[in-house]
Amino acid sequence: MANGMRKRRQLLVDPKVQGALILRVVLYWIVCVVTITLMLLCWRIITGPARPFYLHFKDMWFFYGPALIASFLLLPLVIYDIVQMSNRFCSPLFRLRRSIRGLARGEYVAPISFREGDFWKEFAQEFNALLARIQPERPVAESPSREDEPAAAAAP
Repeated sequence: MANGMRKRRQLLVDPKVQGALILRVVLYWIVCVVTITLMLLCWRIITGPARPFYLHFKDMWFFYGPALIASFLLLPLVIYDIVQMSNRFCSPLFRLRRSIRGLARGEYVAPISFREGDFWKEFAQEFNALLARIQPERPVAESPSREDEPAAAAAP
């Protein structure tokens, strides 16, 4: 399979970043539900007949409960989509960071490429240009030739 066409094997590439995004989505959902509930409650109190407060909640659940349940059922799909989308920027940064760490340890680092659909493909091109400048070509593993074997065996 081509390098740019590999499938991701991991759902969460960077759990810290992606976990923060998931938490943010859930918090936004909660804030939206609470805001809509308060707005509907205020609207019912202002426009409806005078009656006890708790009856408004009972009626709201009857009329708007299915919409709340539907939004709750859609929440996992939204979270999954956010994780998939965030993989498009977390995964390239993860590979870039891994290569930079390898360079810092003095290891040979192969040029990097990102998958089709990933963000920041320019980072890979710029990193590869820098890599070509600071890292010599990968040395070919030299095996001792036939002529060198007796000299190597005779050496003390």
